[in-house]
Amino acid sequence: QRPGRSGLRMASDASAAGPVRSTLTLARRLFDSQFLFIGLVTALSMGLFFPAPGIWLGEQAITKYAAAGIFLISGIKLRTAEARAALKQRKAVVWGVASTLFLTCFLGVFINSRIPLPVPEFSLGLGVFLCMPCTINCGGALAVQSGGDFAMALLLTVLCSTLGVFTVPLLMERLLDFGVGVTLPVGEMIKKLFFMVLIPLALGKAMASSSQAAQATATKFDKPLTYLSSSLIILVPWIEVSRSAARGVFDAVSMGDMGALTALYGFIHITFFAANWAGSKVLGLSSETSKAVVFVASGKALPLALTVMSLLPAGVGDKGLLAVPAIWGWSMQILMDSPTAAAWRRRTHSILAGLPRDQDLDGQRG
Repeated sequence: QRPGRSGLRMASDASAAGPVRSTLTLARRLFDSQFLFIGLVTALSMGLFFPAPGIWLGEQAITKYAAAGIFLISGIKLRTAEARAALKQRKAVVWGVASTLFLTCFLGVFINSRIPLPVPEFSLGLGVFLCMPCTINCGGALAVQSGGDFAMALLLTVLCSTLGVFTVPLLMERLLDFGVGVTLPVGEMIKKLFFMVLIPLALGKAMASSSQAAQATATKFDKPLTYLSSSLIILVPWIEVSRSAARGVFDAVSMGDMGALTALYGFIHITFFAANWAGSKVLGLSSETSKAVVFVASGKALPLALTVMSLLPAGVGDKGLLAVPAIWGWSMQILMDSPTAAAWRRRTHSILAGLPRDQDLDGQRG
């Protein structure tokens, strides 16, 4: 019996709906995974071409608490139980903390100072970004993506994010030139960062760990919390870029200036990656541990950088311009590290696949 016209029409509609549904699913996944990146690009574009909404947001009282909200949510989402297992790997912990908080900062600022950018605020803003500790969210995710030790990545993230509150102002005073007559209030900055970063981070962690019900609630609302945290991060540069655009500050910035910034930070980030990989090899760390150290220690934290920039004295330059290299550098980290992590995982698997079964574990330790 031949199908009727209605049956043929329904079959045709179903076959046409398949590619549409697949496209929508792919778009939804991309939006979920890259919400912060998409939001920052949108915020920069809005701030540059339509500054009025960003200026209005900056006048609202609630935006003053954006930084505290970011780190409160980070504390709620932070998982520290897994990190305890990594404490036994002392060489990796010491190397990872030293590289994240000191080696990469000194190395990055040295390169930045030797290759001045056409826009002075870009050089200073990049210098501030290079003094930051590791990013809270990305290091662990990249370690997992590459087949690395998640517990080690988590431990380094917790230690460096905590200690960075105290090391960042000291490093900035030591390494950066803020101009004639500008004095960095180190003690005041540490005090403000303690209350804006460390206290909310600890409070969020305490809230999530207070009971099993609280932990379950934090897990249940993980995605909404991620969206809220990313939205708060997006607010800060949106406001500053909008204010700067309204004053015409960006009129003198060219595509060539952005190209120079891209090339410089790309070189610096590759240098970080190579230095952390070489140090891990010299210390004889396992493949999984090396991956965790490399991805955590090579990345820099955008939320803390934007928070620190909001505390800088007025004479250091336009804060909208200062924020651009931090946002651009963070975006480049994501674009460079994500495919690198996937390629590293594939390479490890291909090497192990060619080894006899009894050599697999030895290969992973090497």
